[in-house]
Amino acid sequence: MYIGATLFREQISGDMRSFIGEHICSFTKLDIIRFFGLNPASRLDSETLLEISGDNRAEIDDSLAQLVKSHLLDPVKVDSKTFYEMTNDKGEQDKIKKFIALYSKPSARLLIIGHVMNQRVEKT
Repeated sequence: MYIGATLFREQISGDMRSFIGEHICSFTKLDIIRFFGLNPASRLDSETLLEISGDNRAEIDDSLAQLVKSHLLDPVKVDSKTFYEMTNDKGEQDKIKKFIALYSKPSARLLIIGHVMNQRVEKT
């Protein structure tokens, strides 16, 4: 276990650790959640998210599908095109808002980024 994991457990509350562990396991998901958390009234399609993030198509599509499945994003069909927006579920919106508030603190942001990096290393 690295020192960042210990600090992550000690300095991030249990509910936020659970949220991060369940939903923020890649930088793509982090970017998507952060975008919608900071812009809750936005509605974007996958092509726009692809342009914004610079990730690859498979990563964006997989992340969007997982975030929809976990009820953090809602898909909206407009003229046979799918757009995504932040969920209408108030409980999930509150979790996203708490995550955004936490992520705005530099020390917490470093711990979260380290946690995501560690998860990526463990998968390879």
